[in-house]
Formats: sequence, structure tokens, C-alpha cells
Amino acid sequence: MLGVSPLAPALMDGFALSRFDIAFIVPSVYVGGLLFSLPGGHLADQWGVRPTLLGGLALGGLGLCAAALAPRFVVFLLCLVVAGSGWSVVNPVLGKAIVDLFPLTERGIAMGIKQMGLTLGGGVSALLLPAIAVHAGWRAAVGVCAIAMTAPVLFAWRPLRVLARRHGPEPPANRERMDWWWTRRPALLALFGTGLMLGMLQSAMLAYLPVFSVQALGWSPVGAGVLIAAAQVGGAAARLGLGVASDRWSSGRRPPWLVLTSLLGAAAFAVYAWTPVAHPVAATLLAFVGGVGAHGWVGIYFIISAEAGGPARAGLLSGVSFAAIVVGLLTGAPLFGAALEAFDSYAAAWTLLAALSAIVALVVALSGAAMHRESQRVHVR
Repeated sequence: MLGVSPLAPALMDGFALSRFDIAFIVPSVYVGGLLFSLPGGHLADQWGVRPTLLGGLALGGLGLCAAALAPRFVVFLLCLVVAGSGWSVVNPVLGKAIVDLFPLTERGIAMGIKQMGLTLGGGVSALLLPAIAVHAGWRAAVGVCAIAMTAPVLFAWRPLRVLARRHGPEPPANRERMDWWWTRRPALLALFGTGLMLGMLQSAMLAYLPVFSVQALGWSPVGAGVLIAAAQVGGAAARLGLGVASDRWSSGRRPPWLVLTSLLGAAAFAVYAWTPVAHPVAATLLAFVGGVGAHGWVGIYFIISAEAGGPARAGLLSGVSFAAIVVGLLTGAPLFGAALEAFDSYAAAWTLLAALSAIVALVVALSGAAMHRESQRVHVR
């Protein structure tokens, strides 16, 4: 699903898109999350992880297959909505699986490994797909994405049989419908609000770093894929490293690590705004740090929300947290694109991202203790 981002230059040529049109590609991947992440998490709580997970991947693969055949850009975006609807189930379902399978002191690293897989997949796609698009066209590249997303449906049923057993308490009979108790918890609302803003950062960087690298830094589309890969590797390293750190070195306190990633992101975006560098080594290192800020926070964020739900509600709260991110993903890239068009300046757009990242750091610093208490409340009970 992250493969469509590094294909932005190829899609610009293939569909004759403007710079603002690019803003709709990444949000189309995520828009289904608004409709399916909460129900997906609830279904995982009720039906179990394995069928919900693989069913979502099957839907995602079909959507990508249709996108590879799309005759027009609007149809392409609609196919991405279908694919993203299937993918939106993955995060809440696996959030529940981690709460089910791992004790408190191992969940951070487990979530970090899971989220590292996502960004490593994004890094591989950024290295391979632009080259495939150059030699065989963007349709072939999207087709490769469809095959990759469908493969687990065919081969992972037996390896995932451990997830077929229910772990933790049985959901009470009166919980057949989703409840909204979390709306009365200010700390959780603050957490989901930061998820919204962090989703904006991720969306904007995914959508525009490839085009920025080509238009402002003078890199080739394949070279821009290298920078996207560096950003994904930065996010992957942060997701794993911060998961270990939150388990081992902060007594299970996870919000301070969100502050760290946000500050690093603010610094990287400020450099993009005011002193962008095109030298290969410096640009790659900067993309790595920017990836920590744009992608490295996800594992910590999801484990805080899943722990707050406990075994019986982890899927639901993971779905709520993903829905909050999706709102940001839907608005971040268009906001960046609107700033770029309004000021005709990448500096203005990157400055906006730096400001958002700094706001997240401030909010989490002020409310982090309350977020931690919410994530531990279920264990106290």
C-alpha cells in the first residue's frame, strides 16, 4: 500500500497530473480507514484476528489489481479507496493480536517489529517500483503491489493458526455493539488528536517528498525513490528502537518517545524548508531523520491505544486510533499541496509541517502522564 507514493512521478506522467493532483493519491489509500478501521477492530474482537486480517488483505489485493487496470485517474483513485479499505483493517487487528499474545513488558518491541515490517515494505517498494515503472510502466508496478498484498491470503492461513485461539477474556454479551466510552476520557482524546496531526505529517511526506526531490533537488525519479526508501528505513529503525526503549528503559512509559520523534521531525522539516540539500549523502541522512519524524511514531502510538483498551477492547481502540490517523492522512497531503500552490514555495509547505510536528511534541509533553495512566488503567483493574 505504501508503493503508490514512490510512483508519484510516474503517475504524473502517465495521467498528465498537476502538482496538486498528487495530493489525492495517498489520501485515497487511507480514506477507507474512516469507514472500516472501527468496524474492523470490532470484528477482530468478536470474530478473531486471522479471518479478519486475511479478509482485509484479500480486499486490498483486489483493489490494487483494479487500480493497475484503471483507464483514468479518477478511477485509479476509487480503486485505491477499495484497496485501502481492506488495508485499514490490518492495524487494529494486529494491535489486538499483540495485546492478546504478549505481556506488558514485550508489547512495545512486538509492535515495533510489526510496524517496522510496514516501513521496510515501503522502503523495498521505493527502491524497486520506480525502476519497474521506468522499464515496464506504472501499471506493472501497481500489479506487483497487488501480488504482494494477496500472497499472505494464499500462504499465511496455517502459519497464523496461533491467532485462531481466543486469548484473554471472552467479550461480554452486551458488547455486540461498539461502545463509545473512550469519548469520555480526555487523555485518550488528546492521544487521538496527536494521531490526527501525525497522520498529516506522514501523508504530506509520502505524497510530496518524491516530487520535491525531483523538482527542487534535481534528483531523477529513481533517485527520489532512494530518498523515500531512506525515510522508510528511518521510520522502521525508530519503530523497532523505540519499542525496545519503551519496554526496557522507561518503565513502560511510552509518550516521551512520541515527543522525541516529533522534535526530530520538526527539525528535519525545517531544514527542508530553509536549507534543503541535494548532496547524495546529506540528502539521504536528512530523509532518514525526516522518516523518523514522519513514520517512527506509529508503533508507540498504537501500543498506547491498544493497551488502553485491554484484551477485550484492544481491537476497538486500535481502530479508533487508526481512524484518527486516517483523518490526518486525508488532510495532510492536500494541505501541503494547497500551501505549495498558494505560495508557490516548498519552503512555506515544509514550514507548515515543522510547525505541526512541534505542536505535537508540546501536546504530548503536557498530557503524556495522563496518556500513560490510561494505558495502564486496565492492568490495575
